[in-house]
Amino acid sequence: MPHFWNSGNVDTRRGLIAAGCLSAAVAIAAVLGGGGLAAQRAGRAPQAAAGDQAGPLWTLSSPLDDGRQMLLIVDQQNRSLAIYHVDPATGSLTLKSTRDISWDLLVEDFNCQEPRPSALKKMLEMPK
Repeated sequence: MPHFWNSGNVDTRRGLIAAGCLSAAVAIAAVLGGGGLAAQRAGRAPQAAAGDQAGPLWTLSSPLDDGRQMLLIVDQQNRSLAIYHVDPATGSLTLKSTRDISWDLLVEDFNCQEPRPSALKKMLEMPK
């Protein structure tokens, strides 16, 4: 039986490294996610998400054009998100952005095209 790691399949090795990094990032986020970063949770207590059966973290992995992976982690309790880039060649995980989305979710429409949600609402509320 040939040794898999030395088989010369660089793409497969990179995929395994990326999968391992993503798994590690999700595990780290699961451990740290309950409390969030100290700067993010200062002055507010976490709130449980209604109907949340799977836990407070939601994750999404997506390939980028340059071969890296983007990892998006949303903390439902703290209403914050973090975006990481994973380099499959080196296995490095780089934090690209974090944001508290609480206020974003209160905006009714932003960067929308016509018809805007408010116009649709008015159209639907018109008597027939």
